[in-house]
Amino acid sequence: MFEGMILHFHCRTASPFHTTRQRYANLVKCAPFILGSTLRGVVLDTLVRTCCSPQRLASLESLNDPAAIAEEHSACPEACPVRPFFAQPSLVRFSFATFEGVDYRMMTRIGLSRETRSVVEGSIFTIEAVSPGVRFDFEVVLLDQAQEIAETVVETVRHVAALGSIGGFRSIGLGRFEVVGELQRIPLDERLDQVMAGWPGPGERAKLTFTTPFVLGAGGTPETMGGEALARYVVGQIDRAAAQAGYTVERALSLERADVRIRPDFISRFSYEQGLRENRLVAWPDSSLRFAWPATVDADGLALALALGIGEWSAWGFGRFSVGAEHA
Repeated sequence: MFEGMILHFHCRTASPFHTTRQRYANLVKCAPFILGSTLRGVVLDTLVRTCCSPQRLASLESLNDPAAIAEEHSACPEACPVRPFFAQPSLVRFSFATFEGVDYRMMTRIGLSRETRSVVEGSIFTIEAVSPGVRFDFEVVLLDQAQEIAETVVETVRHVAALGSIGGFRSIGLGRFEVVGELQRIPLDERLDQVMAGWPGPGERAKLTFTTPFVLGAGGTPETMGGEALARYVVGQIDRAAAQAGYTVERALSLERADVRIRPDFISRFSYEQGLRENRLVAWPDSSLRFAWPATVDADGLALALALGIGEWSAWGFGRFSVGAEHA
């Protein structure tokens, strides 16, 4: 039995929402999802500001090193709901938020000069944004002792929905949302049983498909992370994800002679820990590996990797994937 709980939130945009996917000369394209790191950042920031004493907040604000800030939270002597966020490996994991029937709208903005209070030349641009009223879901996974802060996390998400916002251009009213429907609390064991359903039998053709961007490792390139090299890397990351969840596995899944179809791209996110933006080469969603299902599979190890994600940044929703028969 694996100790963990999944909080599944149902939400709806209450104002236009934007998170940048690509920037062009006068157009800012919106990503088709909300990064798990964006959700974690706003929940964590709210928790810190509401749970930490004024003295501790002052101490934290005096620190410039993100590693020192993380260490300060980890060493907190009190029963603090912030501390599990900084555990290594992570005990609090966020999924991406996925939109249901996404509808976009275009918004034209102008840039003003603070000195002249006039329009800056060439600063008229258009923002692509998700329309109000679009539903989206996301999950927070609480492992081991982090389950103790479940109610605090739920209340914090509701607090952010009522008073805060997420994403870009929040200063002009974007990113408001509301929590709708009933919160689902899913035991981790139940999720593992769900992801095992429909797996192929020995020798059948199988397909591993990434559903969120999979980070190809710091310094990775399309040339060094293709074909067999990528298959080996995926196998290693599956085992690593299971090990980080406290499960010992030698080889959860074998990917011999895999047919790799990768969609390389770059993605950027703001790191709360580093205090700056980080960029990574990723395999974009729908990248896949086709292979013959091996005779021996460590079902628990593979299911843990499926439920928690693999690779760098997996604690923030990256590296999620599905496994099924190739024809499915």
